[in-house]
Amino acid sequence: MKRTLSLAVLLALGLLMAGSVAARADDPKAKLDYFQEKVRPLLQKCVVCHSGDTPGGDLRLTTRDLALQGGEHGAALQPSDPAKSLLVTMTAAKKMPPKNPLSDEQAGVLRKWVGDGAVWEGTLRKGGDKPRAGADWWALQPVRRPELPTVKRKEWVRNPIDAFVLAALEKEGLQPTATAERKTLLRRVTLDLHGLPPTPAEIDAFVKDQAPDAYEKVIGRLLASPRYGERWGRHWLDVVRFGESNGFERDALRDNAYPYRDYVIRAFNDDKPYPQFVKEQLAGDVLAPASADGVIATGFLVCGPYDDVGNTAPSPGVRARAREDEMEEMIAAVGQTFLGLTVNCAHCHDHKFDPITQKDYYRLKAVFEGVRFGQRAALLPDQVKEREASAAKLNQRVAELDKAIGELEHAGFALAQKEARRPAVEKVPTPVARWNFEAGTKDLIGSMHGTLQGGAVVENGRLKLNGTTAVLQTAPLSKEIKAKTLEAWVSLANLSQRGGGVLSLETKDGNAFDAIVFGEREPKKWIAGSDGFQRTRDLAAAEETAAPGELVHLAIVYAADGKIGVYRNGVPYAEAYQPGGGNGTLRTYPAGEGRVLLGQRHEGGGNAFFAGEIAEARLYDKALSAEEVAGSFKTGPIKVSLDQALKFLSADQRRERDRLLAERNDQRELVRKLPPLAMAWAAVSAPAPPTHLLTRGDLDKQAEQVSAAAPSAVKTPSPELGLNFDTPEGTRRLKFAEWLTSPEHPLTARVLVNRVWHYHFGRGLVASPSDFGYNGERPAHPELLDWLATEFVARGWSMKKLHKLILLSATYQQSATFDPQAAAKDADDRLLWRFDPQRLEGEAVRDAMLFVSGELNEKMYGPSFRPFTVRVFNSTFYTLIDPGTPEFNRRSVYRVSVNSAKDPVLEAFDCPDPSTKTPRRSITTTPLQALGLMNNSFVLRQAHKFGERVAREAGTDAGTQVTLAYRLALGREPNANERERAAALVKINGVESLCWVLFNASEFLYVR
Repeated sequence: MKRTLSLAVLLALGLLMAGSVAARADDPKAKLDYFQEKVRPLLQKCVVCHSGDTPGGDLRLTTRDLALQGGEHGAALQPSDPAKSLLVTMTAAKKMPPKNPLSDEQAGVLRKWVGDGAVWEGTLRKGGDKPRAGADWWALQPVRRPELPTVKRKEWVRNPIDAFVLAALEKEGLQPTATAERKTLLRRVTLDLHGLPPTPAEIDAFVKDQAPDAYEKVIGRLLASPRYGERWGRHWLDVVRFGESNGFERDALRDNAYPYRDYVIRAFNDDKPYPQFVKEQLAGDVLAPASADGVIATGFLVCGPYDDVGNTAPSPGVRARAREDEMEEMIAAVGQTFLGLTVNCAHCHDHKFDPITQKDYYRLKAVFEGVRFGQRAALLPDQVKEREASAAKLNQRVAELDKAIGELEHAGFALAQKEARRPAVEKVPTPVARWNFEAGTKDLIGSMHGTLQGGAVVENGRLKLNGTTAVLQTAPLSKEIKAKTLEAWVSLANLSQRGGGVLSLETKDGNAFDAIVFGEREPKKWIAGSDGFQRTRDLAAAEETAAPGELVHLAIVYAADGKIGVYRNGVPYAEAYQPGGGNGTLRTYPAGEGRVLLGQRHEGGGNAFFAGEIAEARLYDKALSAEEVAGSFKTGPIKVSLDQALKFLSADQRRERDRLLAERNDQRELVRKLPPLAMAWAAVSAPAPPTHLLTRGDLDKQAEQVSAAAPSAVKTPSPELGLNFDTPEGTRRLKFAEWLTSPEHPLTARVLVNRVWHYHFGRGLVASPSDFGYNGERPAHPELLDWLATEFVARGWSMKKLHKLILLSATYQQSATFDPQAAAKDADDRLLWRFDPQRLEGEAVRDAMLFVSGELNEKMYGPSFRPFTVRVFNSTFYTLIDPGTPEFNRRSVYRVSVNSAKDPVLEAFDCPDPSTKTPRRSITTTPLQALGLMNNSFVLRQAHKFGERVAREAGTDAGTQVTLAYRLALGREPNANERERAAALVKINGVESLCWVLFNASEFLYVR
């Protein structure tokens, strides 16, 4: 009976096991395990020959795709069909491997594996594989909400966070430390959320408030302050490699990068739900409802360095390589920031450690292939069109009013000038355009009004020109000009200048012109300048001797027969001449095409500027005779002011002018009130070119074309995104952003809550915040990480609610007291048996000094302050300055973030290079830190201002000054020994010395 029963039991067990195996055969994880444990070691024998640049039989067996592709003898693998798989038939026949063929049992393993579908994971490498992550990697599994653990010290648990932490501590026989003292806790949480120390008043209020929710009210106050966004926005800017210059060898400034920084700060202050925050940064320009914030937010994609040399190189190959590097950097930022995966490592081959294939990389590249670096209007396209239409309509009306006002004023000027003319002037014809600079830059005759550029100014009835950039450019000609006379009264700033144009009549493109030019071909001599010197001759004339400020009259006459005469002070400067050659004839300037430049000779891409002043300039549409030139010179510049001209108008004309002026001012105000056409450095969308997989990342080795998709290893939800080759590039980004922010996504919430934990505790639950892959750290509290992720989603993806949850935990409120016994078991405090002291970042050190000294400028947003001068000579050169004015005392987050202009103190305290992704800052201890705190001009100035503040608020008593200085800097009163020694120092060297000492104290630099 026993024997029969035993056989029955064994039979039943066998059937159960068979059922189990049958169940496992359909289990994807079981198939992967079978591949890793049984098949992979056998295939490793094959890649000894079938890999590398010259594989046997031209067959590579390093990946499944290559095995399916096959070699000289066809496909090595036919999934589910062992009989047609060369890999099976050749090993079964013991032909492969040739020297060490597989045993029958091993060949059977391959046969079974192929029959089950040939599930394959990863890449094989010659010489063996290192351990790597598979599809079952912890970070790729769905987030499941764990049950709260049971703990012994239930009274210590203030919220579920503590239950997970305490359970891990009790498992190791450890206990948490006591709660931190109230002053310490307030300083900790204030520096944590604001990056600034608490004020003495805030400390006193918290110490006195014994209500059960006193600490919770502090957290609410801190989170509601705009200082919170500045502090935590800076953390995000670290992660996304925010910079305000291009980097590389030229490192040009990005003047309009700052709107992205402001967007981040506002997003944190507004507690923008994290999915919205993510979507806006990846696809805000196509996200509904449309908003300017959405456009600005895409600055995330192009925050990184930009190789303007490579992208503008003459060689197409160099440009293509620069673009490929640019895309890899962008994909790295997206993958590491939001997924916590180093997707970019699969650029040239399958990822060596994580289940990310090379095809995954290029399919993700296809998502962002249409993103280009550049500037774009922060308004939406429809808003831009609406604004442009409104501005055009208003400006047209302003132009009409200007014309009507000008006609009235011109009538007055004409009458006033006629009255002012001497009899000799009656013989001089009226010019077609005239500028005497009493009425600004207006043409007193016609409509060729001028516009000042490059620093040109009008003062005291003269146009002043600096000789380097200044010019006045007029409106186009209203009539065709053939025969002509150019006339001007000028004073030279110096006689050594070469080639500056006083008055030029030119074509719109500047490639053809006639001009009054000084010192170009011969020093100190005037010439009739022209394009390519076609109508120019060196003149047998005396050198100019006029002193600075002395007016000289010049006139150049162009006759209908092509003859050119140059006059100085009313008499011929040299003998008139006839230009030779077919191109040296009289130049005609068509209406609407020609224009006048005062102060510049412009020819194509080259130019030369005049240094001096112009009292009056005229353009005639005829060649003046010698008598007319002499008469004009004798008259001199006719100066009639606007007030004088208005006296010649009738009362009705003056009233009409006043009415027109009032309407014009109203129209200009409406233009001013239009939404500003602000520009932002952001993603510029362009049609996405086809994306091809590049063999080994080589641009010359294009393989298959791929469509946009998310990494295939992240299975839930589907990574396919429903995209194809023709999907518009903006839609690709939007679909990817929606996939990324799905509540079921296994990585998005995990990565974010870990980042927040990292900044609160100095180390994340996963200590590598941007790498949740095999080379990253494993989570110290995996259940807590998942519980936080699910709670974060359940609370509406609210960052502020997540902060509050963490800050209210007993874990966060622990003291920093050191426990030797706990440290012996857990030296790195991974189990969180105390609050680890953390050194302030460089920005917080600088900001805290400004705050304590009373010098902090709390101005928010807008262009960054620039503590340097800039010189551009091919590359951009930055020279640091330290002016100490209020603009330069803004928070460090508003300091321009430039690769080549780092602040010495910030850099000494490990502020990262803005071009690099910095999920976790280095913390070093170097002599430069101590030297900077002792000697840097900024530190010394703030110590001085701190001392002035203490003396002002505490009076002259040394003891009172010491107490206030300690409370402001360290958030506590000095002990008896400190008080005694500090008072002695103050009496000898003044309170400023004590303030300097406190800035150098470790307690000032650390959060405890």
